[in-house]
Amino acid sequence: MIQEELAAAVTIGEASRVSGLPVETLRYYDREGLFGDLPRDSGGRRRFTPDALGLLDILLRLRRTGMPVEQVREFAEHVRAGDHLRAGRLALLRAHRERVAMDLAQLEADLEVIDWKIAAYQAAEDGNDPPPRD
Repeated sequence: MIQEELAAAVTIGEASRVSGLPVETLRYYDREGLFGDLPRDSGGRRRFTPDALGLLDILLRLRRTGMPVEQVREFAEHVRAGDHLRAGRLALLRAHRERVAMDLAQLEADLEVIDWKIAAYQAAEDGNDPPPRD
């Protein structure tokens, strides 16, 4: 089993290229325990299994959408613990989704104002009256 797992795994450099993260960041995440116990090759180098890369993808998306590191760590622990902690994963994801949806709504409202400002400035440049603001 270990040999099969290692055969499907990639080096930290390859994981860096796939994820877009620097190697040192991946090492940090590993030291922080976000991946659990990554297998090592005969030289002691980390090998990222398909499962570890899948988890990394989700963790990156959670971070990019503003999930605090402690909650990302908690989510990763729930994933590694297995299905008996699925309810904890669901609760974390649902709460995070709600925050992301609120952030998106705010960003959309802000974008509308920016678009209106652009239209108003462009109208002034063209010698026209600014558009009404809804």
